[in-house]
Amino acid sequence: MKNASRYLVIADDFTGANDTGVQICRRGLPVSVVFSSDGVKADDCSYVIDTESRALSKTEAQEKLARQLAPVDFSSFHHVIKKVDSTLRGNIGVEIAATQAAMNADLVLFAPALPTLGRTTENAVHMLNGVPITQTEMARDPKTPVRQDNIQIILQEAFSQPVKHIGLQEIESGNIDFSGATICSADATSNRHLEILVQAALKTGRRILWCGTAAIADVLLGLERNISPALAVIASLSEVTNQQLLWAQKQGAALVSVPIDQLILEQVTPREIAAQAVDFLKAGKDVLLASASSVDRKTGLANADRAAAEKGMALEQVSFYTQDTMGQIARLVLEQFRPSGVFLTGGDTAISFMRALEASGSMIQTEILVGIPMMRLRGGPWDGLKMITKAGAFGREDAIDFALRKLKEVD
Repeated sequence: MKNASRYLVIADDFTGANDTGVQICRRGLPVSVVFSSDGVKADDCSYVIDTESRALSKTEAQEKLARQLAPVDFSSFHHVIKKVDSTLRGNIGVEIAATQAAMNADLVLFAPALPTLGRTTENAVHMLNGVPITQTEMARDPKTPVRQDNIQIILQEAFSQPVKHIGLQEIESGNIDFSGATICSADATSNRHLEILVQAALKTGRRILWCGTAAIADVLLGLERNISPALAVIASLSEVTNQQLLWAQKQGAALVSVPIDQLILEQVTPREIAAQAVDFLKAGKDVLLASASSVDRKTGLANADRAAAEKGMALEQVSFYTQDTMGQIARLVLEQFRPSGVFLTGGDTAISFMRALEASGSMIQTEILVGIPMMRLRGGPWDGLKMITKAGAFGREDAIDFALRKLKEVD
């Protein structure tokens, strides 16, 4: 009988087995990596089978997977994921075909994008940082050189059935048509594309063999494990933070821009802004609650300064007003929805948030990235809330996106 908390992953190497298995672990589910299907037990644990078949010949890989997967009771797992290398090394097509032969799924969906690390697919061509994989050093890999970067062709060479390719235009339209198709490949240049794709596939109600990187496992589990989304409160004027904000938005987080000028002129209220954020959170979306100046520094600052002058507010007071107002809006959000955690960038932003929440301090938990700590709030109505802080001009491009992911991990 299928167990809704049980997942099976088939990987072709040990590191890939672990980076996909950890997506299950992040949701608070037990998961074990084994080197043979003999290690798969009839229990409540999820399993990752590492077949160590990446460097084998196609025939050897196909035969090994057939032997390994023959005893597996696929019906006892909620979802089955065939993990592939994000740069297409190894025997991708034949291993997917061998897994399908053992599982007999109603739909095979192959989407190997890992956008966070620059692995994207467009017009069926898989790329590394915008360059087709066959034009990168992966084509010169001494053990498993990549000879083909078209993912539709990779599947077609392994299956006798026609392979349908789902392009970015179809994904972005939200009208993905799986009817009449059993074997599908798919584009994706962001985690949002993967999310749309997975949601559409789940709606078919078909038994699916999910084929891709850790990203497709992460998206699938994120959609199904019902973990509260996270909130980011951003008022830094740093260009670094702006790029991090845009990256997180591209990956699927919802942006709520806070028009400081309209708030100063009382054309909109903090409660109205908070309501926008709450609506997104209730819909399961991570939210970037950002001052308009963080989104567009030049325009946002100019608008705020004009509004301040019109109201007779000293220009040096605009910054204090912004910080206090962002803290106030954040509290209004938390009064209506408790997120998995809150990300804050900028020291003044963090202090305003803490004051608004009546916190007495924080208890540091760990460092998620160099110089970026996670903590829990101490005191006040939201005691124990997870929180990550970051200096404005600090961190790599994906820092905010990564922090939101860490906040959603189950302890």
